[in-house]
Amino acid sequence: MMRKIGAYAAIGALATALLSAPPAQAFGLHLGPFHIGLPFPWHPRSLHRPLYMRADPNELTRREAERGTTQALLYTDLALAAIFQNIFWPAYASPWPFGYRDIFATAFAKPRPARDARLCQQTDGADTIVDRIQSAIAPTAEQSQLLQRLGGALNAAAGFLAKSCPNDIPAQPTARLKLMESQIEELTMAVDMIRQPLQDFEQSLDDEQKARFAIMIETPGDADRTDRSATIAQSCGSPTAIDWSIDKIDRSVQPSDDQRDALAMVKQSLGSVISDLEAHCPVAVPSTALARLETIEARLDASWRAVLSIQVTLANFESHLSAEQKDRFDNMDLASR
Repeated sequence: MMRKIGAYAAIGALATALLSAPPAQAFGLHLGPFHIGLPFPWHPRSLHRPLYMRADPNELTRREAERGTTQALLYTDLALAAIFQNIFWPAYASPWPFGYRDIFATAFAKPRPARDARLCQQTDGADTIVDRIQSAIAPTAEQSQLLQRLGGALNAAAGFLAKSCPNDIPAQPTARLKLMESQIEELTMAVDMIRQPLQDFEQSLDDEQKARFAIMIETPGDADRTDRSATIAQSCGSPTAIDWSIDKIDRSVQPSDDQRDALAMVKQSLGSVISDLEAHCPVAVPSTALARLETIEARLDASWRAVLSIQVTLANFESHLSAEQKDRFDNMDLASR
């Protein structure tokens, strides 16, 4: 309950800022899901780490082909299996599913998405992760207990996220953005449930075991690394993405001269969103599983802030529109890119 109150307060603060401060200042706030009520602490240092998204290419390609990358913003458990792999063996690159264009495309998608129960199934893979780690490092009896606790945390995170599956998908774009905000928050809390068991397990390893653990996540080679870096970079925001979204809004809404100032404010506010996402764009893969978990949490925080900022910005802009313009705005289709 406190978590939701904090989110609503943040929305109110951002709405106030829109009316009282330049957009660049209004969306410079460092807000995010603070994991209130969880037994594991939140670490603000993770907000400043380089970030990445990597996963098994065959599995992710299949899932994206079946469901579409942007579905992860509505059914965030779709991203959990990839996140697990990113933490424990990030050998392959995959686009981050919570980028600027993904947010807009999911908010303004046609046909309107309906709830799909098939996308609400609990993520499997905890046993596989535990077995692979056990085979790689040959844990002692005490370490085996810590590893089993980690496996339990992975299962608990997957179960927690499966229960957060939405009951319905709103048709109105700003309402759908609100759902995305909540879903990313739930995903971040699920990931945070793994932190303490993973930290305890990693700290129990001796130098030789840490070396064997590190071998599990080594990348195939420099040649492949170049291709992976290019793939990762595609998930980052860019100034051209703002022009894309503003042009779509302009063409659909056809604002009057008086409404041009409101649209200009939208563009400035979205510039701050892009800057925050760019600041958390991947530059390197951290060397430990715990550090990789923290970088994923930080990038989720940036995506959460982006969704919240876009939601407030567009709601404010929509308040300046006529009924006919609002109808055209709500019925834009940005999923086809």
